[in-house]
Amino acid sequence: MDNITNIVSIGCSWVAHPYDWEEKIRLDKVNPSIKHMTEKDRKKYSFTKHLADKLDISYHNLAGPGHSNDDTFTRLFEKINELENSFVIIGLTDPQRHSFGEKRFKFTDSDDGFWEWKKTFFKNFYNEPYRIKYIVMMLDLFDEYLKSKNSKLVVFNSFTNEVKYPKRNYFFNKFNTWKDYIYSYDNRYIYESNVHPIEYDHKKLADSLYKEYFNG
Repeated sequence: MDNITNIVSIGCSWVAHPYDWEEKIRLDKVNPSIKHMTEKDRKKYSFTKHLADKLDISYHNLAGPGHSNDDTFTRLFEKINELENSFVIIGLTDPQRHSFGEKRFKFTDSDDGFWEWKKTFFKNFYNEPYRIKYIVMMLDLFDEYLKSKNSKLVVFNSFTNEVKYPKRNYFFNKFNTWKDYIYSYDNRYIYESNVHPIEYDHKKLADSLYKEYFNG
């Protein structure tokens, strides 16, 4: 791809960074000080950084643990003027996740003091088909805007497959989700106690993105 100078990724914890630190510490394979790394430091091991290194360009990892798709779109709007000549990767999360200010939740969470409110919300107000249409609409809007800025949007589902994005810029067409892709080559690499990708998976995703979009 011509004139791409920046990699931008955004999504939930799956996109933010690998999650095999605790297991590596338990097996005494890393210095225990890694346990105290900041979120910013951990992102240096993400597929975003690995891909940027392959291309020798800058990167911005805007993902965060627990983030909803609402958070993703809000963060992109906040950075909208900084996305020229960028390769933008959105890892969609569970559409049931919602954000109200700093509060994030989904129906399966059992947060004390909030449970009854959530039951009322999902029973009376939540409409999943509408929710998915909203997500697809937002992706289309960002796609058109990024094209005008000589940028490229790539989308994938991280671990749930409710959102079907039909455009060519959907990655993992052969696999419904990044999770399915991981299980296609070796399910040992899912960190079972946390069900998140580990660094091996992030490196493999970076390699796949590079091969698909930048290497012929």
